[in-house]
Amino acid sequence: MATKVMRTLSIYRHEGKEGIIWDRAPGEESSQTYKAGAPLVYDGSTKELEIWAGGTDTTRIVGVAAQDASGTAGTKVPYYEANDYNLFEGSFINGTDAYTLLGTEIGTNYSLVASSNDWYVDTTTAGTTDNPSIVECVGLIDAVGDINPRVIVRFIGSKQSNVLQT
Repeated sequence: MATKVMRTLSIYRHEGKEGIIWDRAPGEESSQTYKAGAPLVYDGSTKELEIWAGGTDTTRIVGVAAQDASGTAGTKVPYYEANDYNLFEGSFINGTDAYTLLGTEIGTNYSLVASSNDWYVDTTTAGTTDNPSIVECVGLIDAVGDINPRVIVRFIGSKQSNVLQT
């Protein structure tokens, strides 16, 4: 059992062409301060990209930021799309507490939570109004018994912005 360093969301496996999509128009919402690894959504009125609010926000996820925000409206935004092909890795956290990997997490849905500018996979009860399910755990990177383990997740189809779901 080892204690791992917490790591924000990042790409694990992606489609070809490096998997990065560049949203050039309308681009970034003004005054954004997100860091690489942040889940991004479209602003409701302008369709500019901004950070997902987390918690009870039901806005569908466009993707995960590939670099930090510029803070300037209209700046092109590189991101990895939340789709059925791209897989992401992230650290498990239980709200704000450390989490020990059990090995039974695969196939379970979880939410995401921000701590400062880093985003983690939240193991507190997902599927509620206050903590909606956003991602599904599809694999383990670290060993059972590790604390702050990294896991492989995919965005749930109904939470993906650019992918048609039934």
